[in-house]
Amino acid sequence: MTSDARRRPPKPVAAAIVFYALFAAAILILAIGIAIAGGGWLALLGLVALLPGSVALGLRQGNRGARVIAITFGFPSIVISIVMILLLAVPESSRAWFTPDEEDEQFVDEDGDERDEERMVGRG
Repeated sequence: MTSDARRRPPKPVAAAIVFYALFAAAILILAIGIAIAGGGWLALLGLVALLPGSVALGLRQGNRGARVIAITFGFPSIVISIVMILLLAVPESSRAWFTPDEEDEQFVDEDGDERDEERMVGRG
C-alpha cells in the first residue's frame, strides 16, 4: 500500500468509522441533555460514549483490535454485526487496511561491488 493510500482509510472502513462516530455523538448528546434536565449521576452516561468513540479512532488508525470490537460490539443487534462484518472483514481493501505493511527482503551487497556474485558463479 502506498503512503498516500495509507493516510486515508478505504470507503468501507470510513463508513464504519462514521457509524461509530455518530453513535458516540448521539450518546454524548443524550448525556448532555440528561445533565441539563438535572439527571445528576445519569449524566455519567457520557462516559459510555468513550467506547464507540475509541472504536472509531482505532478503526481510523488501522488497529486490528478495534476491528474485532467493532464487529462484536454489534452483537446485541445482529443486523449491525452483519453490516460490520460486511464492511470490515469482507472487502479486500478493508483487510489490507488492518494488515501492517511488511518490508520486502532485499539483496545486500556486502562488498560494495554492484555485481551479483551468486549469478556469476560458474561463468568463466
